[in-house]
Amino acid sequence: MIGRTLGLGLCAAVGVAAGFPVSAGAAPGDVHAVTSEKVNLRAGPSDSANVRSTVSRNDELVELRREGEWLGVRVVRTGEEGWIFSDLVRRKTASTLSGEGAARAPQREEAAGFERLSPAFDTLVRRINDQFGYRFAEKVEAGNNGTLRVVPTDAWVYNTSRDAKIYAALAVYQMWKNYNNGRPVSVVMGGNERERITIGDSGDTPDLALPAMGSSR
Repeated sequence: MIGRTLGLGLCAAVGVAAGFPVSAGAAPGDVHAVTSEKVNLRAGPSDSANVRSTVSRNDELVELRREGEWLGVRVVRTGEEGWIFSDLVRRKTASTLSGEGAARAPQREEAAGFERLSPAFDTLVRRINDQFGYRFAEKVEAGNNGTLRVVPTDAWVYNTSRDAKIYAALAVYQMWKNYNNGRPVSVVMGGNERERITIGDSGDTPDLALPAMGSSR
């Protein structure tokens, strides 16, 4: 439910109603790296398939085949084979076994700034970035006091409405709240005070401070 809420919130923020396709270009022989702390390696391409084992962050996987958004892989460290959801990995090296692969240089997709906090959220933001041709976040800084500061890019600021900025701040707040296991947090989004949106936990419900509008509950 939280993942769906994040997706809908951030998609609404940039005005996209449809889903985003899986990044094209992956192929058998490509090497991928796991982006989450612990991920299930399943016996088939389904959430209901039996779990064979688990892989950890940065484990390398060789792609053997693809079925929808699932990858059939071999774990480099153990040699074990199974299926993993494609959103939980990132391609590190393109195969050079085929003519198409030989033409591609090894590459690693650039993170959107949220990878350490939520790989799934970062993947969603990267897909939105790809759709619109510019990045959402210029800088993401997590403080020790439960504050997350997000500085959007100028392109995103200029090309989105006031409502879109509020939806984006709410989506980031929910991701950050989930990362902190429900503890009180705050999100500050904006490069300068005049355009800054702040969402913070100070009671039973969050406070929302909008540019030139004060606080509301």
